[in-house]
Amino acid sequence: MGIFSGIFKKKEGLAVNSGQLSMEDIEKIQLSLKDNMDAATYNSVFNQACRLIPKKQYNEAIALFSAIAENSTDTVEKGSCESQIGVCHFFLGDYEKALEFYVKSYNTGYDEEMADYNIWEVCEKLMKADGDNARWSQQYLNIFPDGKYAVKAKKNI
Repeated sequence: MGIFSGIFKKKEGLAVNSGQLSMEDIEKIQLSLKDNMDAATYNSVFNQACRLIPKKQYNEAIALFSAIAENSTDTVEKGSCESQIGVCHFFLGDYEKALEFYVKSYNTGYDEEMADYNIWEVCEKLMKADGDNARWSQQYLNIFPDGKYAVKAKKNI
């Protein structure tokens, strides 16, 4: 899950694969950021919303990310917020809603590699939830016909 993808830029080599981290690890990373970011950036609404995720305050984070996205004309900012809303829904267990926001963020112009990963991950969760591997694999392939997980998805159809 690309929980910090809106904060870290891949081109700077700071991407975090939070799927390998516990919520406690994410909280520690989030707290350590305070020392590495200027106060204005750290105190921004986006970062305030990000700090709510490790605290499992998903609905509050969704409200903040939604407010930013609705008031933003910047596609990168809007896409990052939509992706983080997807993250919140993912952690809430609402995988279809997470998928909706991951796709929305990708269509807004969010990072393709991160969107590919997030969309496949949530499709896998949906496959486990309802056993309809063909449906969710096809959903993935509709978005990423040549994506990183296309070979896996095609095996399910």
